[in-house]
Amino acid sequence: MKVHARPAPSSLWYLAILALLIAAVLLVVARPAAQVRPEPASEAFSFDMWCLEMKLYPDARCGARTSEDVKDYERYRAAVEQYAQQRARQQKQDQALKDRLNRDPTDVKR
Repeated sequence: MKVHARPAPSSLWYLAILALLIAAVLLVVARPAAQVRPEPASEAFSFDMWCLEMKLYPDARCGARTSEDVKDYERYRAAVEQYAQQRARQQKQDQALKDRLNRDPTDVKR
């Protein structure tokens, strides 16, 4: 009976295994970090930006801040805040659904 000796693995083989292990660790660590998104403080423009950039009113009108313009701005700001709240609720529901669909089947909750 003849026994064949296997050649010793080269250092390149060890480097390839090490690279795979490092990649796996990075994937495990990076995944939870990628899911955390800070929410912006406010998505609404300031009155001046709204007046000058969105409405394209002249500087004199924006500087005067008429009561009608301020009321229009308040409606705009309320709509932006309502949209942000709806989007936050939807993102929370989407994340809950993703968590349910992607849960680990071996993780049994009792």
